[in-house]
Amino acid sequence: MNNWMDIYEKRNYGNMPYRLLRPIDIADHPDKAYPLIFSLHGAGGKGTDNIKNLRHWNESPLADETHRRKYPCFVLAPQTPLRWLMPNSMPEVTQEYIDSLSGIWQTRVKRLLARGDDLSVGDLGKAFDLLDTICDEFPIDQDRIYVLGHSMGGFGTWNAICAQPDRFAAAMPSAGGCEPWNDMSRIVEVPIWTFHGDADATVPVDLTQDAFRQLDALNANTKYTELKDVGHNASAYGFAYTGDDPQRGFITHFASDQCDKTEDVWDWLFTQKRG
Repeated sequence: MNNWMDIYEKRNYGNMPYRLLRPIDIADHPDKAYPLIFSLHGAGGKGTDNIKNLRHWNESPLADETHRRKYPCFVLAPQTPLRWLMPNSMPEVTQEYIDSLSGIWQTRVKRLLARGDDLSVGDLGKAFDLLDTICDEFPIDQDRIYVLGHSMGGFGTWNAICAQPDRFAAAMPSAGGCEPWNDMSRIVEVPIWTFHGDADATVPVDLTQDAFRQLDALNANTKYTELKDVGHNASAYGFAYTGDDPQRGFITHFASDQCDKTEDVWDWLFTQKRG
């Protein structure tokens, strides 16, 4: 096992494996409360091995010593063989329901059904219970809990803030859309920075564009960075973002004047505070 993985403690919550990274300076500050990053893996992390749930961003930057000293925090990385979906959150998938969806969502739902996916089951509720347990066990600043993820984890990030908008201080979904049964009006005050590559052949960029259009109409606290010529690896760019590059076609759009325009993604994230 790589050394960087060793600093993520292996743990289990019932039958949910998870990894926990503690702040690098926690022993020196016994009375300090720390932010927490709730890190949701994509489909490539599915399983129960408690290894694949650690994704590239869990290594760099989150495990880098320099980063850990600049932004000391807990990182919680649960693992599921299912989806990041709240139980009983999705309507019954009838033909009538599919027909009621917009074209991009009809295409996605039909594709998942054809693949044999059970769209009605997920482990986000259990992951929330785990998060509650971690907040009881460790000195977590509950006004600075952040959620992020890529692909399936990007969808999960949208689902998480729609399910519990008052829990999270900020969210960073990458290459995922906000599923159509979610009520977008619930998340207008949540600071969101979302990323998607316009050449993504796995999760079409239209899904994030659709979410941003809806939030833009609501004057939400949302910004969206579209990455020109980037495929299904937006998180490699988004979770290392330090500012727009118009010549490359990396452009950030703002849904309202309330958006924090900080250009460095980690400076932006750790500035956000609930309420």
